[in-house]
Amino acid sequence: MFVIPVARSHEAYLQFVVEQLHLEYHTPASKVLLQCFYSDLIFWATSIDLSQTASLLKDRYSSKTKGRKPRDPADLLRSTLLMTKFQMSVDDWVRSLRTTPVYAILSGFPPDSTPGVGTFYDFFRRLWLAASPHLTKRNKRKQRKPRKKGKKNQKQEPKNPKITEKLVARALRSDKIHYSPKAHDLLQQLFQTLFVLPSAAKGLLGDPSSFRVIGDGSPVETGARAYGKFLCDCRKKGNWKCSCERQFSDPDADWGWDSYREKYYYGRTLYMFCAADSPYDLPVYPRLFRASWHDSVSWICGYRELRHWYPDWKVGEAILDSAHDALPIYTMLEHDDVSAIIDLNLRRSGKLVYNDMEIDKDGVPVCPIGRKMICWGKCPGRQRVKWRCPAKVGKWECPHPCSPSEYGRTFYTSTTDNPRLFPRVRRDSKEWKQRYALRTGVERCIKRQKIDYKLEFSKGRSSRHWNIRVYLIAMCQHADAWMEEAKKANLPSLDQWFEGHLAA
Repeated sequence: MFVIPVARSHEAYLQFVVEQLHLEYHTPASKVLLQCFYSDLIFWATSIDLSQTASLLKDRYSSKTKGRKPRDPADLLRSTLLMTKFQMSVDDWVRSLRTTPVYAILSGFPPDSTPGVGTFYDFFRRLWLAASPHLTKRNKRKQRKPRKKGKKNQKQEPKNPKITEKLVARALRSDKIHYSPKAHDLLQQLFQTLFVLPSAAKGLLGDPSSFRVIGDGSPVETGARAYGKFLCDCRKKGNWKCSCERQFSDPDADWGWDSYREKYYYGRTLYMFCAADSPYDLPVYPRLFRASWHDSVSWICGYRELRHWYPDWKVGEAILDSAHDALPIYTMLEHDDVSAIIDLNLRRSGKLVYNDMEIDKDGVPVCPIGRKMICWGKCPGRQRVKWRCPAKVGKWECPHPCSPSEYGRTFYTSTTDNPRLFPRVRRDSKEWKQRYALRTGVERCIKRQKIDYKLEFSKGRSSRHWNIRVYLIAMCQHADAWMEEAKKANLPSLDQWFEGHLAA
């Protein structure tokens, strides 16, 4: 193959689109067709600047000078994003490029020279850094489906109860973040450079100097069978339950518990890191983990990777649900000076006691007669909260006083002593409720992936397929947000857009 050609600038691409659309749609009827049916698509596609794609992918092309000249990877990526937006397969999209000139032009191809199916699959191989589309070997023994059924709205418990402690201890051995290369690294580089950072520059992700992140996991079913293909002849001998190795079309998938549908599924867990302050619930780091992993384990691994990819961002707050309610997670966040907004999981907490004082589910001390104590502010310079006797504050007689003092009994709670029971923001405060309400943003983000863009409809059978599809949809989510922002600023008519670029 040739050395990758010098990629054209975004301005050159816009000029190409204007010229080609004028050639293909020059009659009044065809211009009306563009205005009525394709104007939003034209604005959507031309607002995405992919001119840096070639420089990011240069190492994925050969340095030999023989062979057919490769296409500009920016055009292939843009065409793939359009294919994702229309929710088409590669075969259907190639057919559409050859029959609908506007699709080819917006992709960056002349209508009479569009790529074939093989070109797109070759491009997908360049986006995946592993030699194989799978991360593990295809031949292995069958995985047994768990027999113990989980509970509704409860995540599957990790097999190792102390796994979170071990992972956090390993992560906190050094302040330096150790990151091992992953097969999806190039996808993340493209996503971060071309979409996340421009969205941050537009103010769509909040303040990067005090970034508020939300995370949650969701099941993703694979299109492969969990039984595999038999490679032995045991069945001919009457043994239908042999333990011989089988061949799996998706060897990286495993069994996980879907707490919403109350069933086991075979596939992966999509763990999404989103910006809490984004008005469009935009993702910043999508990650696929094993289906059998608990959300707390996925968070610990993904959070360290998130900090590796965005070293210039200061994470100020983490908003998570009760599946992440584990003391090691609080310890890790406090180590990084991150405020934890995590709901308590009372099912595994039992009775909460701190310094012989009972604590309710909101982290408020309860006096011996069962009344909540009254918060009396923070102690300056000591990072602790003072609580007073409710009888002395309310000026009523207590039937069983626990202190002879006229001031009443006082009690102190400290985030340093127990960040799980006493986070920086009190769970009984209005501020806590407002911040925790932002957690639903990650659910809307995952809904965009799975419902609006039909993530699972493709029935993929490899880690490469699922990672590429997840990242392409995440890119489209950012592009959709840019389009909505442009509509708020009053988009010009298509004729005005043409005139502006022709004048340029």
